[in-house]
Amino acid sequence: MKLYVPEESKHSLHMAALSGIYWFVAAIGCYQTLYLQSIGFTASNMGVLNAICSGIGIAAMSFWGIFSDSRNSVRLTEVLLLAGCMIFFSMMPFVKNVFGNALWPYFILCPICTLFRNPVATFHENLIVRNCNELRLNYGRIRSIGSILFAVSATFLVVLMPVESTFWVYGLGLIPVIVLTLLSRDPKGASMKRKGHSKDALGQLFKNHTYVLFLVFSFLFYVGANFEGAFIPYYMQEVGIDTSKYSLLLAYRAVFEVPFLLLMVKLRTRFPLRKLILVSPILMGIECLGFAFFVKSWPMMLIFASFFGLGNGMFIGTSLNYVYEIAPDDAKASAQAFFASTSQIAAILGNLVGGFVLDAVGGRRFYLVAALLYLTSILMFILSGREHRTAANAVSAIRTSKMKKIALLK
Repeated sequence: MKLYVPEESKHSLHMAALSGIYWFVAAIGCYQTLYLQSIGFTASNMGVLNAICSGIGIAAMSFWGIFSDSRNSVRLTEVLLLAGCMIFFSMMPFVKNVFGNALWPYFILCPICTLFRNPVATFHENLIVRNCNELRLNYGRIRSIGSILFAVSATFLVVLMPVESTFWVYGLGLIPVIVLTLLSRDPKGASMKRKGHSKDALGQLFKNHTYVLFLVFSFLFYVGANFEGAFIPYYMQEVGIDTSKYSLLLAYRAVFEVPFLLLMVKLRTRFPLRKLILVSPILMGIECLGFAFFVKSWPMMLIFASFFGLGNGMFIGTSLNYVYEIAPDDAKASAQAFFASTSQIAAILGNLVGGFVLDAVGGRRFYLVAALLYLTSILMFILSGREHRTAANAVSAIRTSKMKKIALLK
């Protein structure tokens, strides 16, 4: 007797597998900073390199966005990005076999990797988010699988492999991700090309007071996030915590992303997205304050890292949906693209300035600056407010509310 599996369940399982395996493999590729630190990169060197890569990342995001629209295929774009990551990132540990202890080759190879690695997560999430919206699947539950397997992967990496091996293992791990992506449903939503986005649509988008100020908030938020995330191994070294525990820290924080992701549907029925988003910088700022004033041991670092995990889980589950909610109907794709570009611009400043600030003031004061950036982003977000809804927006909101109710029933 053949077991019947509803089409919706098939897509949900497929998306969960794609998210889970992708983030399991992504955890293996998180050790570039640790590796470069081990071969002689200072915080300033790292900051300059990351800033260069972020600048290239902006161009890469635009290029692949245009490519995706011209082919009207997120799936094809994602496959090409994964293939590029598999090839170039795997080459990283072999550079020293050719050039010895020279650092300059990494200023060439890392930017090449960035052409593929910076956009890949965005397009991966775009593929899943759009399919979830079109098929009315629970994105929070699907994405939580990714966070859980990221944590599992990061935990076992500590004992299974040296840092040098993570690069080529990451490349091999992307093979099943590419296969799953090829077998995924390609979203059928209208692309910018088919919808015929006009200058009027973009003009309307940037006349949207709420959206523009949200971009300012995002810029400040991501500068703080890059301060916080890019230099953790240097902070651990300064306060006397073994940097080999870095992967455990990433795993621990990823576990704390899960609760809010699983609760996202219920939270959105009780609270507006604006209030939920505001929770993110508050929690992440608490982690930075803890790093600045209280952390003196590994257990204490984990306590404050849990705040970051909770805040990041909230931001993952709310930010893209909020951009979708506040953008005009005929400029939603552009709104998402500018939001992604803002994060890249912030990464340039965060990495370029962050390395020099860390070298100048030390780790504890550095994380105090990061906390102040989160605080500034909170104030900007409060000031952004919400514009009064037009009749059209009200109709759209009613339609969205009905769709949420249908999704909850499912």
